[in-house]
Amino acid sequence: MSVDHFWCRLPGQAVDSCSPEELGELVPRDPDVRYDRLAAAGLALGVRRTAVLMELALTENGLHPDPAARLPVYGGGPREPGTGMPVLRPDQVAAASLFLRDSALGELVRQQDSVLARTAAHLGYPAPWSESVAARVVNDLRDLRDFFAGAAAAGDAVIVREAE
Repeated sequence: MSVDHFWCRLPGQAVDSCSPEELGELVPRDPDVRYDRLAAAGLALGVRRTAVLMELALTENGLHPDPAARLPVYGGGPREPGTGMPVLRPDQVAAASLFLRDSALGELVRQQDSVLARTAAHLGYPAPWSESVAARVVNDLRDLRDFFAGAAAAGDAVIVREAE
């Protein structure tokens, strides 16, 4: 697995029927080969080096005063006890999906251009902020939107993990 941050879909009832340890075992760990199979099936989505920038575009834009704008699609928010990972229940997944669907993702990135450029520089990104880096963030946000749409349609929960 060559991702830094990823999301994994689980059946919605798994959150209540599995122990925290069992939930943690359902989500692949780096370099677990299960990730590739899950991603190919649309059950996992990973990003490399854009998660922080995605978070900023989704939460610090000032364009959406609705609290849904701060949903933990990027891994913030409460952690499931015993797993150390955020777990979004099906209702939270549906709300996140609605927010992502209704957001002009390219506009969110454009609105935060200078903040994202400073953050990328501060984090030591290998390439300076540019239109191509911004396009990569937008593409990753679109993939995230599609991932959450699929999870919401299936009534799935989502666990967020940073690669270890």
